[in-house]
Amino acid sequence: MKDLKQPLITSDTKNKEFSNSIDKTLSVIDCIFEEEGTFIDIQKKLNLPKATLHRILQSLEKYGLIEKVVPTDHYRLGLKFIYYSEAVKTRLSIPSIAQPFLQSLSASIGESAGLTVLFQEHCLSLASCRGEESALTSNLLPFPTLNCCSAGKLFLSSWSDEQLTEYFSNAHLKKLTHNTIITYDDFKKEQAKILKNGFSCDDEENEYGLFCLSVPLFNHTGQINANIGITAPKSRLFTKDVDAIILQLKDTAREISDVLIKTKCVCPY
Repeated sequence: MKDLKQPLITSDTKNKEFSNSIDKTLSVIDCIFEEEGTFIDIQKKLNLPKATLHRILQSLEKYGLIEKVVPTDHYRLGLKFIYYSEAVKTRLSIPSIAQPFLQSLSASIGESAGLTVLFQEHCLSLASCRGEESALTSNLLPFPTLNCCSAGKLFLSSWSDEQLTEYFSNAHLKKLTHNTIITYDDFKKEQAKILKNGFSCDDEENEYGLFCLSVPLFNHTGQINANIGITAPKSRLFTKDVDAIILQLKDTAREISDVLIKTKCVCPY
């Protein structure tokens, strides 16, 4: 009599089966998220074996991820997802959202990229990534005034004439370089350029030798929530395609803004 050998079950086979099981479970959750339905409704949409679907629904219901509504027998997402969503919201912040985008931007252009917010009429850096070629870049002031950096001028560009008049008359602004803007009239010319082009620049206005570019981030209210920008030695930056860098900066800002709008994430300052 021949020996009947059992098929060999490897760890790879188990892992594949486990992965398939997770895929099916997640597809059920997505299906219920899109539209509540009965067992038959879900089974028809996903074309899962009835026994498999029954087992998945039982497990999801057991852990509070779905619930069955009486008397319609429709399945809907359970209250457990409220706890999950709140946990995600508490971790959502502008720096955590922007960081991976900044890393990608910095690596792509080889220059420092950063996230800036408005804090008591000064610019506050919340996140930054140093590019591969950024060793020559000097450190900016930790709290530069709004008039002398690209990020600050971007914030100022959204202010009313009344706010700008008060700012430039009361801020006791100092010329840090020959290019620093310290008057209302000079800034109004700069404001027109910023609003037209959708970005601002700091052409050695805070420190000689440095050039900065900034573009706005918008939240779900349509307001400028923060901005991102790059900083580099002017002599090096202008050996690159600056127009292409500006487009890349705008594309990155658009991607971050999309996340801020969807999550309704706002600046805490």
